[in-house]
This record gives sequence, C-alpha cells and structure tokens, in this order.
Amino acid sequence: MGFLDINHNLYLVIIIFLLGGLLSLILFLKTRDFINNRKAKKRSVTSKRAEKKAEKWLKRNGFQIIEKQQSRPLIIQTGRTSHRYLIRTDFLVKKGGRKYIVEVKSGRKNSYITNRDTRRQLLEYYLAYQTYGIILFDMEHKKFSEVKFLLPHFHSKWIENAIYFLLGALLAMLAMYFIN
Repeated sequence: MGFLDINHNLYLVIIIFLLGGLLSLILFLKTRDFINNRKAKKRSVTSKRAEKKAEKWLKRNGFQIIEKQQSRPLIIQTGRTSHRYLIRTDFLVKKGGRKYIVEVKSGRKNSYITNRDTRRQLLEYYLAYQTYGIILFDMEHKKFSEVKFLLPHFHSKWIENAIYFLLGALLAMLAMYFIN
C-alpha cells in the first residue's frame, strides 16, 4: 500500500462525508418545508371553518357584513419616507349604526387579549379603521368578546361629529339672529 492509496482513500472518505452531509441537509430542509406547509394548510382550513361559523353568528345576531377579508392600506411616515402596508381584517360589520372590526381566532395561544401579538394586531385595526369597537371571536372556546381600547388622548368619531354638529347649529342660529 503506497502513499497514493492512502490519499485516494482519504479523498474518497471526504467526498462521501460531504455528499452524505449534503444529502442529509437536503432531506432535512425538504421534510421541514413539507411539515410546515402541511401545518399551514391545516391552520388555513381551521381558520376558514371558524370564519364561516363567525359569519353565521354575525348574521343571526343582526350584524350587517360590510367587508369580508378585505385589505386596506396603512401608511406610516418616518421623516420624509412613507411606508405603505396592507392590513386585513376578517370582517367589518355594522349594527345599530355602529361599525365593528371582527377578528376570528381559532388557535389556542392567540385567542386571548392578553396575548401581546393579538393585542397589538387589534390595536392596529382599531387605530386604522376607527370603529366603535372590536369583536374578538375565540372559536376554540366558542365565545366572543367586545374589545374597546380606552385611550386617554384618543376620542371617538362620534364625539367629533357631535362637536361639528353643535358648532354648525350654533352658527346657523347666529346667522338667523343677525338676519332678523
């Protein structure tokens, strides 16, 4: 056995080692992608089923569905740069002259308002849509909650509209006073 045979075997071992490692990595990545895609499809089916149940509940309880799974732009400006994002709610509904965002949650951890991601998502919807409130459906426990954000420096459109109405009425009365 000469020097070339030892190097030849060493090269063969290194090549087999690298090919085995590469094959193992490819199999791992493909398996992980397959499992993640399968989980995503299962979540999607579960979400669609939960949204259909929520839609039936909304209609049975007198809500008018204005939008369903519609995206709206949200523009955030930093300095002179504007960033445009699309946000999508499950439903925008109306009942008794009041508009609500409806968010349907079908998973365990994100169906609670105490979940940071859920809370931030709902706050983003609240500020972007400026609705009267939000209805959060927890389909896992088959319950719903009305969510309101009580922000100290944020007033509802109802108050703003009432102020403009009263201001207009006052101006009309002043105009009638001066005309007579």
